[in-house]
Amino acid sequence: MILKFKIKNHLSIKDEVVLDFVATKKDKHFDFFCEEIGKYKVLKIAMLFGPNASGKSNILHSLDRFRDIVLDDNLSKDDSIQKIPFEFDAISKEAPTVFEIEMLIDSKKYSYKIEFNDKFILNETLRIYDPNKVKYFSRITDTKTRQVVLIPGNKFTIDDVDIRTLVGNTPPNMTILSGYNKTSLQIDVLTSVREWFHKHLRPIIHPKTSLKNYVTSKLHKKEINMQNVLNILKEADFNINEALINETKITMEMVEKTKEVDSVLYNKMKKDFEENEELISLELYFKHLVKDNNIENTYKLDSDLESLGTLRYFGLSGVLSQIIQRGGILNIDELESSLHPDLLNHFISTFMLNTKQSQLIFTSHYYPLLEETDELRKDIVWFTEKRENGSTDLYSLKDITIRSSLNYYKAYKTGKFGAKPFIGSAFIQEDEVDDD
Repeated sequence: MILKFKIKNHLSIKDEVVLDFVATKKDKHFDFFCEEIGKYKVLKIAMLFGPNASGKSNILHSLDRFRDIVLDDNLSKDDSIQKIPFEFDAISKEAPTVFEIEMLIDSKKYSYKIEFNDKFILNETLRIYDPNKVKYFSRITDTKTRQVVLIPGNKFTIDDVDIRTLVGNTPPNMTILSGYNKTSLQIDVLTSVREWFHKHLRPIIHPKTSLKNYVTSKLHKKEINMQNVLNILKEADFNINEALINETKITMEMVEKTKEVDSVLYNKMKKDFEENEELISLELYFKHLVKDNNIENTYKLDSDLESLGTLRYFGLSGVLSQIIQRGGILNIDELESSLHPDLLNHFISTFMLNTKQSQLIFTSHYYPLLEETDELRKDIVWFTEKRENGSTDLYSLKDITIRSSLNYYKAYKTGKFGAKPFIGSAFIQEDEVDDD
């Protein structure tokens, strides 16, 4: 689980901002919103609100970008890291980006930090709290010689040969954790931290992310429990009572038929066909149970004919089922996209009630989520606001002094918490046209 995530100089984020999951108090609805892991009290959810272009999606993008950099072990030594700094001042454009995360892995706290520009991972540090904070390793890159220098801590007990192997597999634009994945070394701490980024921290889900094919494939491989997905759909009041997956083997003759229709698809399928012994196509159908004059009938419907909301919730149900089974962190931009408000609330409640050592981080424009003031903790509500210089400010409701009786929803609507767009008149003044 994440304890804190710090971001500096990425996209609209200029100065350091901190997304904090450490519970402020063991008080309001603690058992619902928090988990107690050893001495740590950790929030399971963070909901981010703010106007368009205020940077709330960039908080999630930063976490996703951090994940990508840690896991990317396919870079050649001359490839760009593709840093995206704050662009509205000359100093930030040239300054490095900094990501730092504090997390719990198997109840032990770790801190991992990287600092990078377009060409180099300039600094990298991994610390362990066992129980006190100690440096496991640090790394610097000499930008003139392009040499990576690994500095082991007291607990990083590997011999010089293994250190040379590790450094030798880590080009200057790659993290030590990425370089480690290219070796045959077995270092428990590095394995645990890299696996946390790979398996526990899930990739970001955007409003346009199509989860249907991903979930269908995982269901077909039995890596997601079909009954769990159906149960979530049924509880959300869909009349779906069964999902069917039909498998069709793809032949080279079928691939050739796409050549004149879609050259990009053809080239991809041809490459896949050459790299695999066989290709299969999966078609998803839903069976709907409907009543007519008290008579029940079941009808099969191609998933392509389902509504966007049904397909969105099917996909979310699949990834939620995975999180229920094995834990993890869901990172969702505009969670309410294509969902009825009741489904939005149902998804959040299902996550909160059925997951362990997992977290849900999401952005939303649906601020009626704040209406149930008595049911919310202030430290799970976050706002983003655009400063005058165009950068993002991030702050929590717990940072604002408010009356205990204040309704959060009404207060946000009236601008008491900031993080709202300034909307002027809807009337458009037309310029006068000079007939001459």
